[in-house]
Amino acid sequence: MQNFHYFEILLYVFPVLEIILINQFFRPYLKYKQIIRLSIADVVLPFLLVGIHLLSVYSLTYSLLPHFLLAACIVGLVQTLYFDKRKKNHEPKRFYRYFIKILFLMALLFYYSLVLLRVYFLIRG
Repeated sequence: MQNFHYFEILLYVFPVLEIILINQFFRPYLKYKQIIRLSIADVVLPFLLVGIHLLSVYSLTYSLLPHFLLAACIVGLVQTLYFDKRKKNHEPKRFYRYFIKILFLMALLFYYSLVLLRVYFLIRG
């Protein structure tokens, strides 16, 4: 476990701050005609993955990012099985949209559980 850095405060509030900033100011820039339409989850997800890596290294001295990516792959496989069992047509665009939403929620929960773990380790000493 490493000592406290002021950079960590930015790590704790950055995802929420980024979501607010993108929603307020950069929402029109997430579309390119009708071809490409990004959601906020598409933009925030890479920053969450970097934050998961940094916070897990600060807290545990090793990265939990490979474990998170393994869980994401398993979720993708389960989602693929679900879409295959359904009687409706399978649309890859719909699959990716749901997969990114699920991955975003998983990453956000994992990120803030690492924040709570880091705060616990800092308080405990």
